[in-house]
Amino acid sequence: MIDHVTPAELARELGIAAKTIRAYLRSKYGKLPAFVTRWHLTSAQADDVRNRFRGWELDATHGNE
Repeated sequence: MIDHVTPAELARELGIAAKTIRAYLRSKYGKLPAFVTRWHLTSAQADDVRNRFRGWELDATHGNE
């Protein structure tokens, strides 16, 4: 079983840009350490993102490009 979710996976699931999710993650959890190159979200973090962006669509209204 996979124990993490990436912003790209959530972006596909929610239909929004991955960079929008990464921006939200940085605002809430801070930047990744210099030696870490990718976000690997816990179930709780992934649920937080889902709750934040549920119902958003990929359009300019929410700053998605």
